[in-house]
Amino acid sequence: MTARPADGFDRYERFYTRDPAIVVEWHDDRTSARGWLCMNSLRGGAAGGGTRMRAGGTREEAVFLAKTMEVKFRVCGPDIGGGKSVIDFDHRAHPDQKQGVLERWYRHVGPYLKACYGTGGDVGVDELEAARITERIVGIAHVQEGIARGHYSAHPDAEPVEAKVARLRPGTEARAVLPDLPGPREGAWVAADVATGFGVVRAIERLYAQQGRPLAGQRAVIEGFGAVGAFAAYYLGRLGVRIVGASSAGPSHKVRVLTSGRGLDLAEVNQVIQRRDGTTLPTAVAGCEVVDSTTGDELFNVDADIFVPAGPSHTITEERARLLGEAGVRVVSCGANNPFWADPARGGLRQWVADMLAIQRRADPAIAFIPDFIANCGMARAFAYLMEKGATIETDAILRDIAAKIDAGMDRLLRGWSGPGGLLERGYSIFVPD
Repeated sequence: MTARPADGFDRYERFYTRDPAIVVEWHDDRTSARGWLCMNSLRGGAAGGGTRMRAGGTREEAVFLAKTMEVKFRVCGPDIGGGKSVIDFDHRAHPDQKQGVLERWYRHVGPYLKACYGTGGDVGVDELEAARITERIVGIAHVQEGIARGHYSAHPDAEPVEAKVARLRPGTEARAVLPDLPGPREGAWVAADVATGFGVVRAIERLYAQQGRPLAGQRAVIEGFGAVGAFAAYYLGRLGVRIVGASSAGPSHKVRVLTSGRGLDLAEVNQVIQRRDGTTLPTAVAGCEVVDSTTGDELFNVDADIFVPAGPSHTITEERARLLGEAGVRVVSCGANNPFWADPARGGLRQWVADMLAIQRRADPAIAFIPDFIANCGMARAFAYLMEKGATIETDAILRDIAAKIDAGMDRLLRGWSGPGGLLERGYSIFVPD
């Protein structure tokens, strides 16, 4: 029997099943919380990746996400290793204990945050929340300080590290004024609010432009209506895309699903963003069907061209991939890290990778999946830009830089590509370390 030739999926499997360099485990002495900091490598003198808090978080999750961050840095810079913090704690059930858990976690990993690890927000942890707590508990000026010190000490560029660190907070908190969408901070948002959703949409925009297809008039469904999904909806609306479906975490562990056959225009999208309760969609929207679902699969009961998974990881199952095809979806921009399903009850990391690859190999040929390490790199790129000598502390400058970096990554991904699918395998061949 002839052996199957090596491809991007084989490269992905080798990389994701390789042991990481460092894993730090923590057990809280006051609650049931547990945490893991994984640094897949200290390539370039540092590692970076956000802090995630959710019930059921695991060591394997931290390892997998750290590896994804390492690939992401190959797209967005700087040239460093990937890291991730995962805390297993149900902050929704115990909101009064969340801050204390985070304070004790950051104190535990403080030496890394000072020397070689940079973090930020993620599922369950707000970007500004992480910055405020680490400043007070660890004594650092910004959550990315460890990257600035670790990487730029190894690769100096004639600018003091302190100057780089000094730009990070005012840069990520720079006012983002969206004229048709007033924000909660004196009518504005901040750069950290919009960066990732902007990048998810920029990747879609670049793909359509490279193919010479109009984006206006396309129909999109969005899974997850937090910061990433909501601003993806906003920026898609600005480009004339109709949002025909959205879903978010709902009450009692259900999924709230909103669908509209005609699609929402930009003004209606903006109303939904303003009416949401945190990450949860409103219970009623004029002209839309809103249901609380056990699966969220009702999101695909409408015809759509574009899908943005922007909620939890691992939601694209075999069944979900089939539903995407039936709905007519041709482009998926992965706003969530690691969106393909893996069964946490089935073995360890090697089995997780096998589960995800089985779905990816079958789904990839038919649909253009823009990989998470390109589509989801907006905030990581914002941090990287602000650490570069000569960076400007303005939201417009940050977004222009994100756009340029994602355009460059998409151009590499799409060079010679004619569709309809195959982008995952191509992306792994180009960007995943061997």
